[in-house]
Amino acid sequence: MDIQEQIAVIVHTISHQGGRIDALNSVMSSMLHLAKSSPGLREAIEAQLEQNYSSLLARSENPQYVAGFESVRDTVLAALK
Repeated sequence: MDIQEQIAVIVHTISHQGGRIDALNSVMSSMLHLAKSSPGLREAIEAQLEQNYSSLLARSENPQYVAGFESVRDTVLAALK
């Protein structure tokens, strides 16, 4: 595979992921809106995020990955308030 073909594959992959990311963002926004009005669900989401964060810290050696998780976690927690 030459350079042009590799670039084409990368561009296609990124553009495809962009659509998936937009869809995921839309679904997350809707779910957070519902969870915000359901105290039990909100608390469960907050607890699960903290559990997943603790697990990630214990096993991840990639600070950028952890920072990405922290950023999304903080955004979700802010949306739930």
